[in-house]
Formats: sequence, C-alpha cells, structure tokens
Amino acid sequence: MSRAGATFQEMLESWFLSWLMGHRGLSPQTVASYRDAFKLLLSWLREERGVDPEDVTFDDVGRDGLVAFLDWLRDARGCSAKTVNCRLCAIKSFAGYVACECPERSAWARSVSSVKQRRESRPVLDFLTPEEVRAVADACDAGTFEGRRDAMMVMLMFNTGFRVTEVVELRASSFAFGDGGCRVTTVGKGRKGRSVPLWAETSSAVTAYMAEAGIAGDAYLFPGRNVGHLTRSGARSRLDAAFSRASKSNPALRKKRCTPHTLRHSTAMAMLAAGVDLSTIAIWLGHESVSTTHKYMVADMEMKERALERAAGRNPFGDEPQARHYVPEPGLLAFLESL
Repeated sequence: MSRAGATFQEMLESWFLSWLMGHRGLSPQTVASYRDAFKLLLSWLREERGVDPEDVTFDDVGRDGLVAFLDWLRDARGCSAKTVNCRLCAIKSFAGYVACECPERSAWARSVSSVKQRRESRPVLDFLTPEEVRAVADACDAGTFEGRRDAMMVMLMFNTGFRVTEVVELRASSFAFGDGGCRVTTVGKGRKGRSVPLWAETSSAVTAYMAEAGIAGDAYLFPGRNVGHLTRSGARSRLDAAFSRASKSNPALRKKRCTPHTLRHSTAMAMLAAGVDLSTIAIWLGHESVSTTHKYMVADMEMKERALERAAGRNPFGDEPQARHYVPEPGLLAFLESL
C-alpha cells in the first residue's frame, strides 16, 4: 500500500519496525548495524549541515549529501572502505524500501542507489598457527578461575571457529555430551544453526568450567557483570590480555595481531593445512557460499609459493624455478537508540 506524503522520519521508523524487524525478522546484530548507520548519518546532518533529526527531509539525504557523508566517515572518523560500504549498504536498503512504499520517491531512491561503493583494499589474512594458539591459551593464569575460563574460551574459539557473537551467546544447554564426546550448537549469521564436535581437551575444559562456576541449563556460559552475557568487547579484552602475555615469551607473536576473528581464520587455515576441503570448511564456519571461504585457499597458496621460493636453491633440476602466483576464479535519534 502506498504511503504517499510520508515524511523521512515516518518512513525510517516504518522500515525498522514493520520491514526489518517485522516482515523480514532480521537478527538483532543486523538491525543494530543498520541503526548505527542512521545514527551516524543524523549526527552528521546535525553537526555538519545544521539540520536537526526531527527536521531531516529526503532532500537532505540526496546523492550529493550522501557522498559528503561517506567522505566524512572516511576523513573525519577514519573509517575503512569496508566500514563505509557497510553504512552505504544500510542506506541503500532503506532507499529500496522507500521506492516500493512511496513510488513518488523513486527518483530519490535511484539517486541514492547510484552512489558507488568505495574500493576496498585486500589486507593480508591474519591467522595464528596451532602452536601459537596454544601459546596464547597457556599464557592464561591456570591458578585462577578467570585464567582457566580465558584459556577455555581460547580453546573453544579455535576448536569451533565460531564468531565472537556466537561464542559469547553460548549457554550450558548449547552443549550435548554423550558417547565420550561433546557437540556444541550455535545459531549464527542469518539465523542458521550449526553444530560442531569438540576435541576431548576442549570438552574437558568446558565440563570443568561449568561445574566450577555452577553453570547449567539455559545459563550463559560467559555471564557478564551488568549484562546477561559477556560482550564482544569484553571477550576481545580478555583475548588481548592473554595475547599480550604470550607475546612477551614468543617473539613470533609480536609481529602479529590477534582478535576473536583471527582465531576464526586460524581454525580455517589449520583445517586447510590438514587437507579438509573448502566445502566442509564453509559448512563448519557457517559461510553462505564456498566463495567466501576461498580466501583461505588463496592465503594457503601464497604460503606455499613463499616456501617454494625458499627451497629454490635446493632444486636439482637446473635453473631456479619461478613461483607462479595463484589467481583464484573469478526524536528520531531516540527511536534509533531504542532499537
């Protein structure tokens, strides 16, 4: 049904409540990402253009204004091209909704949709070797409950390859013990559920931790102080502390960085090195497409190329071989705060 004459504010509220959270039922993480994009946009309009959120019109968010906003994200806030593109994606999604609900705004929606994404650089894939992951876990103080918890969290992240959000939202009921083993189930990105087995060492650590902490049933595995469960930043902070201690006795780690997502990359690279095929790794990590997992194959080939170059001097067949580079196949702010 057409919503002719609806204001920018009315359409934005309808998009969030009726479309994203109602009709499409997107995850809280996706809604939060879209909310943050518009909070930044409205803040920019107020600070840079002198337009209060309650007075914003569609003309204020035209093509030129949107390009200026994206430039501000890059220059003033130092956002990467990937982050800028995420904000742009949210605004384009809103424009598509407006075009369907308000046909008279189709020209505005087309102008917004015509804004090009920023070119993203392709950074070197960060990952740790299994030995380096063990060093990080060993750097946790086994003499304290917090240290044992952190070591178990590192083991769990590496064993499962779960995203940090999936890890902090685990409950005691997420684990199924039986037949001498354990499986853990999560509901990840796109609300896709998946279950993976745990190594005996990880299973023992989880069992001991839950017994010591008295965690059972639907209780969160990592409870927070003032929130239901540990936050993503809280998990990152614990991992940063362990990695910092490990780096003091392991010089190789000083050249690397370690985040929860680094451990996810490390899981994929360890599986690839063990000969696991990309389709299985994609299923394990919960990727929508194998093409998403292909970056690990590229990274693995680059490591093999460097190894070939180092071994060139031991080639018994004449001239030093030239490694060939692998090429893969081709009021409003308050409303937003309340979401």
